[in-house]
Amino acid sequence: MKQYILLPVVSAISLVLTACGGSSSEQSSNSSNQTTDNSVTVPVQTQTISLQAYSYQCRMESPYQADVVFHDKDGGSLGSAKTDSQGIYSNTVPAGTMHISVLGDVIDYDLEEYTLIISELDIQGRKNLGKFYFENYAEDCGCEAYELDKFELGNIGNDYSLQTSYGTTLTDTIEVCPADTKVYFKAVAHNGLDVKAAVLDIPKDSFTVKLKESDFSHQGVEVLPDNSQHHSYSSTRGYIPAEHQYQYAFSTGAYGYDPLYIFPSVTEHNFYVRSLSESSYVDNVDIDFSSYARNSVNNDGSYTVTELPAIKEELATSLLQFANSSNLEYDFSNADSRFGLLQWSFSFLVDDAQESRFDWIIHSGIRGQIPDLSFGDVFPEPQDEIILEELGLFLYGYAGNATDKATYTQLLETISAGGHLTKPEFSNYVYLNILAKLD
Repeated sequence: MKQYILLPVVSAISLVLTACGGSSSEQSSNSSNQTTDNSVTVPVQTQTISLQAYSYQCRMESPYQADVVFHDKDGGSLGSAKTDSQGIYSNTVPAGTMHISVLGDVIDYDLEEYTLIISELDIQGRKNLGKFYFENYAEDCGCEAYELDKFELGNIGNDYSLQTSYGTTLTDTIEVCPADTKVYFKAVAHNGLDVKAAVLDIPKDSFTVKLKESDFSHQGVEVLPDNSQHHSYSSTRGYIPAEHQYQYAFSTGAYGYDPLYIFPSVTEHNFYVRSLSESSYVDNVDIDFSSYARNSVNNDGSYTVTELPAIKEELATSLLQFANSSNLEYDFSNADSRFGLLQWSFSFLVDDAQESRFDWIIHSGIRGQIPDLSFGDVFPEPQDEIILEELGLFLYGYAGNATDKATYTQLLETISAGGHLTKPEFSNYVYLNILAKLD
């Protein structure tokens, strides 16, 4: 399917270069610091992998029977399989397998149905490829409104502003969804000098949540924003491993006027994040840039800040080299020394009577080559005109780790096993995202 990528990408990347402010003709000559490379020898030993496919809706996952396609080094199809009734594929792969793709149907927020292809390049050395999600949006998630009984709030009701975990002011009801296991509240003093939190079980015999002053027993610890580097906003949030989600988010603008807090007695793992967003409009194309950095926060509110990745001339050089490559070679190792992985995202419109579409996500190392992946009978290449509507480049890594293939193979295996946000090697997460909206 290379022909669907090459020419549109060249055009899109040229627009990105213009938005970045130019490029340099100097090529990186440091070959001793190369990161993950897809140009490797095909493994001869038998390889066993496992993966899970899920339909995802309303923050809940259900097993999904997806197609799994095995590719050789050049992208040719070596055959296919399906995940079982539990959404699992766990077996050996055909000899010569270098890449793998998982395909399924999704229903997005606009209730549009289309095929999603998720490709993993260079799976040599991998055992657990983790979870593959296929969105199945449902307008009605089965959430219900619970009444809030505030009669025993005492001073909390008088001197504090009552909010949800994410800062929305409480009314007389709160929405509880099937995926929720508890309900989280925070109370912010009107004078801004104190913050408390409450965590309650969801009632099983009524639709009323009773709030008492004694429930707000968790004391907030202030986290001072860092303004040493320009950013759009900064935020704190706590991570709850059992629910695999963040709670108790506080955010402030670029100059850090609003206080930030964590609740160590509720969330053992807390983070401080900063983000910078910029947009450009070039030749009728919207291009969005976002830079992100996360670091862990100690229980006393202290932290070592992780610097935001920057969009700079070296990145433009790598993009230009890719655009000039007829075989889709790329090298983004000069974008930021902390990046170790890359995600490509393509959204295609098939110009047929139904105006169908398909999306394609490709996970790869920070340098290498996109092979000419084909999918056999699982997804025959469309014969109608193909239009690339969106192109995304997502570069990311975990600062403090080496960026070689062996290191990131192990990091990916750890991520696939789950719970990686509780481990220190994943605290300093950084990414740079570029999205070109071509239509």
